Amino acid sequence: MKESQSKFNLKKDFIRTEIEHISSNRLPLILIADQIRNIGNAGMIFRIADSLRLQKIIFFNNLKKFDEKILLKKSRSTSKYVEFEYVNNIEEVIKLKSEFQFVSIEKTNKSTDFKTFEYTKPICLIIGAERTGISDELMKITDISLHLPMNGINTSINVATAFSAVVYEIYNQISYKNGEF
Repeated sequence: MKESQSKFNLKKDFIRTEIEHISSNRLPLILIADQIRNIGNAGMIFRIADSLRLQKIIFFNNLKKFDEKILLKKSRSTSKYVEFEYVNNIEEVIKLKSEFQFVSIEKTNKSTDFKTFEYTKPICLIIGAERTGISDELMKITDISLHLPMNGINTSINVATAFSAVVYEIYNQISYKNGEF
């Protein structure tokens, strides 16, 4: 009995140490998820954010908070480990401009292919709701817009999928340069 309890405590200590290491070694990236109301997409966003150790998720312009129990299920419990908050005031977001480059994933007449962009400094990545995209107030403070090449008939892709493609590219570039993560 004592031996199994000892093994359990060792495993628990190992997990706690891993969580502390991950929490202190995060990718210099904050995600602003503008008007994301689909809890399935939110869950997937959390899973991706956890897998790449994003600093934080900000849910901007959400009319209401997600049901925590359902979010925990959809995120496969990663919402417990990724810091997040709800913000509805653009002034709170603008405060981040002094530390982060604002990069949106939005097809515009000036957007750049996400693979050609060089990610060099802390980034505040902005994604928008599938039907409405990124709000005008966030687009006005965006430094650069990126898009995914769309070569088929459909010119739209799921927001969590687009986020995944871009954030993995950011992760690859930053971790390659820094030899970290």
